[in-house]
Amino acid sequence: MKKLTTIIVLIAGILIVSICNFNTVREAFELNTRNAAVDSKVINKENKYIKSELKIPKLVMNNKEIERILNKKFESDIMNFYNTSVKEAEYYFDDFPDAENKFVISSDYEIKKSNNKVLSMLIKYYKYSGGAHGTYEYIPYNVDLTSGGIFTLKDLFNENSNYKVVIENEIKKQIIQLNKEQNLPKNSTQLYAFNEIKDNQKFYIADDTIVIFFDLYDIAPYVAGIPEFPINKEIISNLLNNQYKEIIFFKE
Repeated sequence: MKKLTTIIVLIAGILIVSICNFNTVREAFELNTRNAAVDSKVINKENKYIKSELKIPKLVMNNKEIERILNKKFESDIMNFYNTSVKEAEYYFDDFPDAENKFVISSDYEIKKSNNKVLSMLIKYYKYSGGAHGTYEYIPYNVDLTSGGIFTLKDLFNENSNYKVVIENEIKKQIIQLNKEQNLPKNSTQLYAFNEIKDNQKFYIADDTIVIFFDLYDIAPYVAGIPEFPINKEIISNLLNNQYKEIIFFKE
């Protein structure tokens, strides 16, 4: 009887381990087939001019060719930022050899949307080179994962559509509300001085919105940070071309 009990306990243990392993494999398989998994590569570099911590996104996809091309671009762009910053630091310390503080730079990233059709990601750059505060910039990567292509805001819309006017009007409405919240006149430019979006306007995708954003000092003072304006899909749905409407607002 004791031997039988031992056998039953052993079999139960094997079943529990098998179920746990199956769930782990299933979760990994579902992640790999549904979404582009994102890992990180961290590079720390320091010399007499500069200190850097660079966090580089590394996609893991079923399509290894697209994975290779995108990962190469991400790393190349981040290392270009590093190399440019090193040159700036060298020039600065050549002119001011007694300066005490090194340049400090970093890169990080944030995934805004990810499924098996689209990846919307921000790579965030920070640089401190003296003064009251550092500066930062967000670079968007909006990727059609079915082709590996990076698309622009203009790509999303039907040719000859008035998407710019529609988006600009929505941003102006939101600014009026923001002014109201700050007890400013509705048409005040004290907080935001916005006229129009650019041909290469920065944006990212999140849920059912396209989020338009601006660089530091672009339309607002430093204290306002990176101004963001979500544009709900209902506002622009009839202007989107069918190809990208399916991709960017795809739900699993």
